[in-house]
Amino acid sequence: MLYGLFCRLGRPAADYPTLSGAVQAAGVASWPINDGTWFVESELSADAIRDSLALCIEPEDVALVFPLNVGPARWTSLREFRYGRQFLQSALQRESAARA
Repeated sequence: MLYGLFCRLGRPAADYPTLSGAVQAAGVASWPINDGTWFVESELSADAIRDSLALCIEPEDVALVFPLNVGPARWTSLREFRYGRQFLQSALQRESAARA
């Protein structure tokens, strides 16, 4: 399952020493979009990912975990984001194979 992880943090994500590790541990692959935003491919449930992130952030911060359906998604060429392009193409292929 592909998830979008969106965190509204009181400080830059780099100031949360265990957050990046929690994101990486949640999935088989992840792509950081910007500070506090990731795409993660994971076998875990949204609840499990949320609970893991909640342990790494402050109580006043917010972590949102949304399942994503890549099939109808569209994006620009992502020329400068080779890994991101490969990440999304792989997610789309796996999603298509799962539906077949």
